[in-house]
Amino acid sequence: MRRKNERLPVCKSEKFILSGETPFAVREAYEAARTELLRALAADGRKIVAVTSCSPSEGKSTNCLNLAVITAETGAKVLLVDCDMRKPVIHTLLHLDNKAGLSSFLGGIENDVSRAIDRNVRPNLDVMTSGPIPPNPAELISGAGTDDLLRYAAGHYDYVFIDTPPVSAVTDAFLMNTRIAGIIIVVREGSTRHEDIRECIAGAKMSNTRVLGFIKANCAVK
Repeated sequence: MRRKNERLPVCKSEKFILSGETPFAVREAYEAARTELLRALAADGRKIVAVTSCSPSEGKSTNCLNLAVITAETGAKVLLVDCDMRKPVIHTLLHLDNKAGLSSFLGGIENDVSRAIDRNVRPNLDVMTSGPIPPNPAELISGAGTDDLLRYAAGHYDYVFIDTPPVSAVTDAFLMNTRIAGIIIVVREGSTRHEDIRECIAGAKMSNTRVLGFIKANCAVK
């Protein structure tokens, strides 16, 4: 996912979201990651990717959002889903209302999936926020509603990026193993331990989840 010596930002701050003011080197790094990812997905056939990290505060949400943005810039129709229904941040990063979203649909409060999606948040990019934090996130994710959502997404979008909780806390990313092409793991320089990475990879193998690659980030916040 990353060319040598290229590191991607990880901070939970608006200024680290890709825009016209993003430094060239940062944009180039994301473009390189996009190229590698799309090459991997072309061989798989499935276009749904989960982004996670080994531990909290390693930058998965920022990098998931930026991967969605940089992919949408190719002209592809992209959906970003905030599946971290415990500590969601995508709506904060994008200044979106979070009164309805993923939990609303999976919990049966909103039966029309299209009504739980914010359209054209960026050119070619739609977003489903997490919705109100539910008492049973893992149960919702493992339910039939997730299959319905991903079938809808696969039929309406070229690519789908799912921001999932860190795998050291919960195994939500692995619960979707049969529904997605694989996972991207965000690691943070000076924070993520080799032991954490080994455990993360072992969990992926046990759940038969494909690891598509790693993104190495070097900013100090989430």
